[in-house]
Amino acid sequence: MNKKIYYSLGAVALALFIILTIIVKLHYTHSPMPYIDPYLQAAAWHLQDNTFLIQVSSIVAVLLGDALGAVVALIIIGALFIKDKVSAIWLALVSGIAVGGNALIKLIIGRERPELHRFPAFFDQTGKSFASGHTTFAVVLFGCLFFILLQYLTSIWSKYLAGLVTLFLIFLTMFSRVLLWVHYPSDTLGGLLWGVSIICFTYPTYLYYKKRVLQAS
Repeated sequence: MNKKIYYSLGAVALALFIILTIIVKLHYTHSPMPYIDPYLQAAAWHLQDNTFLIQVSSIVAVLLGDALGAVVALIIIGALFIKDKVSAIWLALVSGIAVGGNALIKLIIGRERPELHRFPAFFDQTGKSFASGHTTFAVVLFGCLFFILLQYLTSIWSKYLAGLVTLFLIFLTMFSRVLLWVHYPSDTLGGLLWGVSIICFTYPTYLYYKKRVLQAS
């Protein structure tokens, strides 16, 4: 494994996230970001008549929300800890850093959520908008699970399939937040970049301790 690749990817993701964060803070705490938000929001609004998409998005909202999302994470971490303590600790640390850091970022940026076409069931959605907590959580949860699973996959096709499923789940989460009009697209982009940066910066350390444990066993 070339650690520089992951550190470089993490640095690029973090730099893009910082740039996006500064732009939002300076100009768009109460409005959409031009060229990114309006067109995607308009497309999402036209899809709100699709009952299936709304149902899927609502399920994602609940499963990855603050309360149930924490329960889901604890169950997965607990199950992992029985068989693979290093992986469980890595997932717990990455989730804590990413989600906790994102909560602080939301307070600092203070971006208001979009309201114009928000789906009625989510009118009472509270909290600030940037960056998307659901997206951040989806990135670190599914991303970490992908890298953990990668060690046990032998064929190149199974690795590609796992990667495609991971990307699908992450982008489904991003799409669902925009479809329900509880986030701007730029919020979900911020959550994606923030989560990716945390994974990339910590993955080499995870592999180091994973290797040590395997060598000691």
